Amino acid sequence: MGHISAWISPLKARLIQALIWPIVTYGAEAWTLNKELTGTIEAFEMQCYRRSMKVPYTEHVTNETILERVKRGRGLLASVKSHKLKHFGHTARHNSLAKDIMLGPMPGKRRQGGQRKQWVDDLRQWTGLTIPDLVHLAQDRATYCKFVHAVANAR
Repeated sequence: MGHISAWISPLKARLIQALIWPIVTYGAEAWTLNKELTGTIEAFEMQCYRRSMKVPYTEHVTNETILERVKRGRGLLASVKSHKLKHFGHTARHNSLAKDIMLGPMPGKRRQGGQRKQWVDDLRQWTGLTIPDLVHLAQDRATYCKFVHAVANAR
């Protein structure tokens, strides 16, 4: 029986990734990730793995131990980043109203007080590039795809 339990946890992790994550990340392209939302995403991922392994909260098992048991690394936040970057690349490659809205200036005055984080701020933070540089990079689909994979999976 010991050899069977060695592959059950990784199998459950794959099922979670295939069945739960698409539901959770629906519409992730439109999210603006702040510190609180990022923490919530990572906590949800670990909660799914803990529940699949039936680890009670009274046991003090570290997240690293759980990830070793399921033979996975953290991937939900990387998936959200990948969705958002791919959506930006797709929109940047095509002339559309969505591109004009995403890249165009907003008329009017700035709001009073501290400025809220904008949707494109995540892209700038993750990539270290300006938006015009990202638009230029997105024009070559194959190169941009490799770039997205590297950025999304960087820890």
